[in-house]
Amino acid sequence: MTDIDIVGVGVWSEYCSNWDEFCSVLAGGAIPQVTPLKPELIPAKERRRAPLSVKMAVEVMDQACRMGAVGPSEVATVFASVYGDMRNTDYMCRTLDAAPRTVSPTKFHNSVHNASTGYWAIATGSHRPANAVSAYLHSGTMAFLEGAIQALEEDIPVLVCVEEIAAPAAFKPFYDSEQSFSTALLLTPPAYSASPLASVRFGVRNEESDYPELPEVAGVNWSDNLAATLLPLLAAIATPGEAELQFPISSHSSLSLTVGSAGKAVDA
Repeated sequence: MTDIDIVGVGVWSEYCSNWDEFCSVLAGGAIPQVTPLKPELIPAKERRRAPLSVKMAVEVMDQACRMGAVGPSEVATVFASVYGDMRNTDYMCRTLDAAPRTVSPTKFHNSVHNASTGYWAIATGSHRPANAVSAYLHSGTMAFLEGAIQALEEDIPVLVCVEEIAAPAAFKPFYDSEQSFSTALLLTPPAYSASPLASVRFGVRNEESDYPELPEVAGVNWSDNLAATLLPLLAAIATPGEAELQFPISSHSSLSLTVGSAGKAVDA
């Protein structure tokens, strides 16, 4: 088992737009009026053309960095999504089938799986390592494992972002998600920060496991959003004390987490 600290968290959905709101809604508070996504790191002209997936990712990544008091250009990044920007994929397939010469260069540019990491690197002027992960049902936990190992091996802060948008009609036969959800975790080696939000002891086990039960957040069934598999970890960070969690990372192995948290709600 190995230790890693979490010093910043970012959250965005249609039901909470930052960590404080997430903690409030998790505790049974009223659902706030979520403001439209306007990530400040993306210039206004680019922001108008950026897809929802990019704006979600950049917003929560910026929140996590500000909470952890770490400069955005100083962090390595690990981005994870199962399906990427499904809206753009749907557009690209339909347009290529009907009128391929009319494909929008901007939409084509935004259609790649790692578009969010590209926007982040350009917006922050970062030259730090950037990675994009997709591991189907296990994308979120594999991204956490990738980020934690990199933070420890390279002795640097690593920003892990996991997101999934609501599915457009063409995707619903196999991914019927009505919710969009994104979160970012800023991971650092132990003692990097004097007051981390949580300390996590983690390790890989050669045994099967089910996903932890999802917490109740805003009365929504989050089980259909594959990024929301990390909600139990967010709930553990928000709740004082220690929590034991186990997430599958393959059909025969799992990621074991012991989360020790002060349960701090910090302005994002």
